[in-house]
Amino acid sequence: MFKTIKQSLLLLVIPLLTFAVNAADFTDGKHYQTIENAKSETPKVTEFFSFYCPHCYQFEPIAIALENSLPEGAEFEKSHVNFLGGLPAQVQSNLSYAYIIAQQAGKGKQVAAQIFDSIHKKKANLAEIKDVKKLLELNGISEKEFDQSMSSMLVIAAEKKMQEQQELFGKLGALTGVPTFIVNDKYKINVRELKSQAELESLVKYLLEK
Repeated sequence: MFKTIKQSLLLLVIPLLTFAVNAADFTDGKHYQTIENAKSETPKVTEFFSFYCPHCYQFEPIAIALENSLPEGAEFEKSHVNFLGGLPAQVQSNLSYAYIIAQQAGKGKQVAAQIFDSIHKKKANLAEIKDVKKLLELNGISEKEFDQSMSSMLVIAAEKKMQEQQELFGKLGALTGVPTFIVNDKYKINVRELKSQAELESLVKYLLEK
């Protein structure tokens, strides 16, 4: 799974000539997979990812560009998973909480970038909660604010939603690794079949309207 994602990433980041992509070019079962699940009431793209995943780190510029390309009214949602091997689920969930708390403070993107850099550039695994708190403190979120937010119903509900989504799409066979992009809770993007950022964005727009 991770090998094919890495290969697809290399294809996506190679500069290509601009070309037209028609909806007719996209095939269910090849470019995307229809999931046996109810379609979301509002248009959205969900990226399942992990800060500990090197491919998610490499994919982050692509995810940001995709978010910026979405039509008005479509939401881009990042859902952090806790099922990667090598670290306890609670350690991974600590970063889910950190990301949610940063989002609610209006600092989601800058904290996400710093978490990725800390793990993949500085080789800090952030396995200790004190290290997570220190990282947020560097971004203007004090330890006291962090502790208070951890007991907030809004934060608890947001983290619970991430775990519920993870379990749901895992049982549906749509989430077997990360990064995984799902449109409208109904369509999984088969990234390995896409050859450029433009093709990815066109496919997402097509599925948002489907």
